[in-house]
Amino acid sequence: MDQWDFYPFRVGSFRRARNVLRGSLRGRSITAFEYFFVLLRDSADRNGFQRDATNWFLVCVIDLDHPVPPLAAVRTSWLEWHDDELPGPAIEVNHGPWSRLFTLVGENEDFGRAVVSNENAARCAEADVRVEWRFERDELVLWVWRGRVDEHLIAVLDVAKPLVEAAERYGRAES
Repeated sequence: MDQWDFYPFRVGSFRRARNVLRGSLRGRSITAFEYFFVLLRDSADRNGFQRDATNWFLVCVIDLDHPVPPLAAVRTSWLEWHDDELPGPAIEVNHGPWSRLFTLVGENEDFGRAVVSNENAARCAEADVRVEWRFERDELVLWVWRGRVDEHLIAVLDVAKPLVEAAERYGRAES
């Protein structure tokens, strides 16, 4: 958890992971866990986080076969939680339902459009499990607010599979 310096991993106290699962998805290593932290009254309030609250997320990490450009999809209503950590400017996505829920951010617009195709945007918007995700080096990290391994992991993997496949195809095409 200390390897990621972006929300939700850089906030709160008493950070814990539980219900850790490891396995594979179409030959890719995955790790899923429930991540808990507490925001106390004396926590910095620069981002408007809810104080005196326990927060939890289902986190799923999928290893890629090679590094890719940084790219993040954040819920538009939660943009302020991400402060200045996002990996570049907003990339416009021409898919109404997806664009009402998410903002895509990254430095490589071609990579962003390859990953968030209309088909992948529709799948993410349809699943709507309060998921956000980020490609970071050779990993896709997804997190679901108030998610549980036993309730949401399958939906998260359904969202993740086409994103991972598109990212790996793009990387191979660039080589």
